[in-house]
Amino acid sequence: MAMLDRYKKKGGFNQLLTLLETCGAQKQVKFLEIIRHEDPRWADALVAKLIDLTRVLTWSDSAIAEITGAMLDINVAAIITSLDAEQGARLLTTLPHIKRHKVTDLVGTTKPTANEIATSLNKMYEMIRKLTSDGVLRLDKIDPELFVDEDIEDRLKQGKSIVGVLSAADSLAKMVAGSPSDAPHLSIVTTMDPPTQTFHIDPRDTSVFEQENLLLKKRVQFLQQENQALRQEIANFQARLDQIKKLA
Repeated sequence: MAMLDRYKKKGGFNQLLTLLETCGAQKQVKFLEIIRHEDPRWADALVAKLIDLTRVLTWSDSAIAEITGAMLDINVAAIITSLDAEQGARLLTTLPHIKRHKVTDLVGTTKPTANEIATSLNKMYEMIRKLTSDGVLRLDKIDPELFVDEDIEDRLKQGKSIVGVLSAADSLAKMVAGSPSDAPHLSIVTTMDPPTQTFHIDPRDTSVFEQENLLLKKRVQFLQQENQALRQEIANFQARLDQIKKLA
C-alpha cells in the first residue's frame, strides 16, 4: 500500500502534517521524497503548510501567547534556550506574569539536551495543531498561507487550487504565460547518435524550484537549532568534567 493511501481520508492531511513536523529533519526529507514520488501535488501542499519555529516567531504576540500559555513551563524554557537573546525575550513576554517567572527560573537553572529541545519543539507543533483544530488559533487570520481547508484531501484529488500552494510546474507555466522577460531561458540540445532532444532551464530561473528551496530552508533552520542545542550540551559536559577534575 502506498504511503499516502492511509491519509487521503478526511483529516488525513493534518495527521500527515503533524507527523512531518515532529519526525526530525532527516526523516522529514525522506518522507517528502516518498510522497513526491507518489503524488507531487500532495508534496507541494505539505511543504507549503509545514509549520516551523521561525514561522511561528513571525506571528502576533497574542497568537504566540495562546501557544506558550497552553504548553508546560519546562517545554517553553527548553525552546527559549535554543533561541538568541532577542527571540527568547520575545517568547517570555507572551507569558502571563507568574508563568514568566517560572520559565525564567527554569531557563537560568536547567540545561536541556538536544533531544529535550527537539521534544519541546514537537510539543509546540502538536499544540499548534490542537489549538487550530479546537478553533482557538485561526490560521486563516494569523497566517493565511498556512491555513488548511477542511476539504483539502478532496481539493487535492480534484486538482482544485489551494491557498499558498504553487507547484514547480505551476510556477513554470506562470512564467511562460507572463511577459517574455519573465519567461525562463530554455535551450534545446540535439544529439544525433541516437537522436534526442534535451531541454535545459537556465540556472538563473530558480523560481521553478521554489517548493524544493522552501523545504531546504526549513531543514537548514532545524539543523541550526539542533546545532545550537548540541553546542549547549557540549558546554554542559565540559562544565561537569571541570567539576570532576577539581574533585579529583
